[in-house]
Amino acid sequence: MKPIHLNLASRPFRDYRPVYAAVVIMALLTAFLALNNVDTFLRYRTETKTTRANIAKLEQQIADEQRRTESFAQRLRGVDLKLLASQTEFANAQLAERAFSWSELLDRLERVLPTDVRLLSVSPSFEKDGLVHLSMTCIAKTGEGLTATINRFNGDQHFANAFPASETVNGTEYHFTLGVDYRPSIARRVE
Repeated sequence: MKPIHLNLASRPFRDYRPVYAAVVIMALLTAFLALNNVDTFLRYRTETKTTRANIAKLEQQIADEQRRTESFAQRLRGVDLKLLASQTEFANAQLAERAFSWSELLDRLERVLPTDVRLLSVSPSFEKDGLVHLSMTCIAKTGEGLTATINRFNGDQHFANAFPASETVNGTEYHFTLGVDYRPSIARRVE
């Protein structure tokens, strides 16, 4: 048999304590998480403040460098490269001419020229490969002076391609102009 439950209350009894406890726990958990979020946000702002300042400083440096780069690029675009190349070529030629050893050349000419040939003038022109072309005016006592001079130049290792440009006879003297390539011991390239 089943016992009889008598409820004499005007309304039924309901126990809301577990519901209230769950609501309070949820409210406390929500408040804790909200405070944790606020704390995390504030820490993020303070910790990234220096990083943001560094980023702003780096962006400013990048902008400054880009302005400087553009300024240099404009200056480079304004440079006349053809004029600069010709000036550089001229300066290199002047340096090669100044480095040219006249004493070495004159010593070698003294050894190569025949005894009956006298040198009146010598004019060097410098080639880009380091070779020096000499234009010389000479006086010989005999008619064989020109051929002897050419043969002696062609026989020396420092001279090559001796070729006469002109020859005239003035009484007993034979004037002739000669072109010859000269290889100095230290050839300086003109670029």
